[in-house]
Amino acid sequence: MQIIVNGERVHPDLIDQEFCQIKSWHEQQSQVSCCERDDEFLAQAKENVIGRVLLSQKAESSMPEPSDAEIHETIEQMKRNYGGEAPFFAQTGFRPDEANLLRQQAAIHGKVNKLVQKICGEETPPKEESLRQYYGENMKQYSSEPRVRAMHIYKSLRQTQDKEALFEECCRVREELAAGADFTAVAERFSDKPKEEVDLGWFQRGELMDEFEFVTFSMNVGEVSPVFASSHGFHIAKVTEKEPATPQPFEAVKDKVVEDFRLNCRNQKLKIYVEKLRIDANIQEIEDEETEQKH
Repeated sequence: MQIIVNGERVHPDLIDQEFCQIKSWHEQQSQVSCCERDDEFLAQAKENVIGRVLLSQKAESSMPEPSDAEIHETIEQMKRNYGGEAPFFAQTGFRPDEANLLRQQAAIHGKVNKLVQKICGEETPPKEESLRQYYGENMKQYSSEPRVRAMHIYKSLRQTQDKEALFEECCRVREELAAGADFTAVAERFSDKPKEEVDLGWFQRGELMDEFEFVTFSMNVGEVSPVFASSHGFHIAKVTEKEPATPQPFEAVKDKVVEDFRLNCRNQKLKIYVEKLRIDANIQEIEDEETEQKH
């Protein structure tokens, strides 16, 4: 499937990259795979990319050409956004000898920025009431991460050629724990990790391997997990404490709320503007073979 916006072909890689970013963000938020939502994410990716193309086209046709000094500053800012010249060239695909191409892209980028500034207008300091309302409506993103404290028994697959026998041994140990045996004592006797690593302490999502986090964050305090596997071996976990996500006080995150509020207002203005551009736009989705025949 190819997308053509006002005669301009949208490279499929742009859609793919946008799709991957959207899906990755949602999976990080929920900590689960969102494959069943791929159609939704793909539709959103298309809309986002089409919107950017329409803005770029409008900027190209309506905004004045930037000066050499403005182009130079845009290029330098682009490099700063990537952490310097070397990571900029490494991550964008531009080569140092493509100065003319880079200037062309910087000129377009500069025009788009001017158009965005024109659309959004001058920023006025947001009212306290509006900020507090936004904070209340988006409380989750201003909350601390939930945390878990757990103990761990680990048996390495490297220690045996008979995985089934090792699994059955782990199951017998798990039954012993479920019957009330002391987890620390059993772990010091049975685990392949040193006793200093039986108690893992507090951790939040993203700090340990996925398999361990999926299990422990779904458990209750005092619960002993079933035996579960990873690529490294077999595991048994016991959750000893849990700390839920806790909203941070408004005053502690006010600067972040102001930043997010302004970005949201900006995005809403751009969304309305793009919707108006779409009314007169010629947007086509055609099969790849049809595209090849026409080109």
